[in-house]
Amino acid sequence: MKIMKLDRRSGEIIALPESIDDLWHLEKIVDKGDIVSGSTDRKIKGSKEGEKAQRQKIFVEIDVEDAHFQEFSENLKIGGIIVAGHPEEYVELKTHQSLDVRIGDKLKIKKKSIKPWQIDRLRKAENESANARLLIILMDDEAAELAFVSQFSYSKKANIKSGKSGKQYAEGKSDYFDNVLAKTVALEPKKILVAGPGFVKENFKKFVDGKKIKGFPPIFIETTNSVGETGFRELVATGKLEALQNQLQMSKESKLIEEYLMLVAKEKGEYGAGAVREAIEAGAAEKVILAETYLMQKREEAEGLLDMADKAGCETSIISSKNPAERSIQNFGGIVCTLRYKYK
Repeated sequence: MKIMKLDRRSGEIIALPESIDDLWHLEKIVDKGDIVSGSTDRKIKGSKEGEKAQRQKIFVEIDVEDAHFQEFSENLKIGGIIVAGHPEEYVELKTHQSLDVRIGDKLKIKKKSIKPWQIDRLRKAENESANARLLIILMDDEAAELAFVSQFSYSKKANIKSGKSGKQYAEGKSDYFDNVLAKTVALEPKKILVAGPGFVKENFKKFVDGKKIKGFPPIFIETTNSVGETGFRELVATGKLEALQNQLQMSKESKLIEEYLMLVAKEKGEYGAGAVREAIEAGAAEKVILAETYLMQKREEAEGLLDMADKAGCETSIISSKNPAERSIQNFGGIVCTLRYKYK
């Protein structure tokens, strides 16, 4: 997701969803009573009797009544009452209208106040999106193409030839892997996907692992039949890019849960709304972790605890309902916290 504007003072958010997951995140951010604006089309009756109705593109601001992510049609439907719009001759104020937000549609949201957890969620979506410094290296024994990718583009950064020359060529004796690695380090990716046919990609990963470079990002491996842009299109079409993004996020969330379970066994964790509130008030809470299901079902209670945690300087994390491990937090009452120290 691209966050084009996030102003807590004015309560204004402008976001550009780049994936289906981004639409799902926005559904959780949009609240009843927000003012959302965007373009849509509306059926306009003919001015004369017998004249056919026509579809007219309009820009509207609506007072939100509800928002639903529709995964089957890959859009976010936001419904509400029109409070402003243009062209004025086609906009009927105080009438119902819905906006269908799809991948690539800019969405402007005006809120009475932006909650800290909503900011965290938007930033997480931004940082974990597929174009957040994900470097793809599509390689075979002849060449490697390096590119940063997003939902919409393939930004080529380098094409490195292996120098393969018949029977004289051998991976271990050429500087092919050294050159690919040097360019990779210079590009400073946050994560790396190495793909291509054959075993060159696996050999390159072994080569990099053997260097033991401090702080080097994790390397993931996928198989494609082709390299270059054709290989990239294959990764998109088979859903492997989206799967990698989800895997990384679930891994982070699962580590948080594992850490909590380890600490609660040592009596350095609390669970349930009452106990977590008490720990925050005592200044003992360190990390507050919520199940998304709990947040959506008990919004007022959950937001109150999140606000308390934010003011107390606690770290907060929301475990996605798409993550099977979220059930562990639900079983503890939907909200838990780790402790800086035992206070009872």
